[in-house]
Amino acid sequence: MFLCPVARVVWRTVGSMLGTEYIPNSMWQYYVWINSFLPSCPEVYTIGLAAICWAIWLARNRATFEKKWINNPFEIVFTACAFILYWTGLQKSEMAEVMKKGAEVLKANASQMLLLCGPPMSDNSKQDEEGDNWDEW
Repeated sequence: MFLCPVARVVWRTVGSMLGTEYIPNSMWQYYVWINSFLPSCPEVYTIGLAAICWAIWLARNRATFEKKWINNPFEIVFTACAFILYWTGLQKSEMAEVMKKGAEVLKANASQMLLLCGPPMSDNSKQDEEGDNWDEW
């Protein structure tokens, strides 16, 4: 969830939103990393971690079992934002607002990075049919 190239782009996108180039390499590093940038919001640490890891996991499963590849890693970030926004309904109103704002900022940051990185791949069918491109997943 942290070390493959696609996951690293996802974590770099989160780091960019926080103003850092450093990214975590493990769950334990994540908690230290996120606490150094958002010390006043420990309640959202696990929610953010769960959303991002679940989005990465779903993308990996789609690639592995359904042969449906993502066009770019930012799709994973957008999926994580959708999870966070959905989960705001499970929170008290004050925490829901914090989560909503965080998801919106992350989505805006990912959108900006997507514009800077260029257009998505034009044809998913050109991916290796055997899935060799996903060995690192």
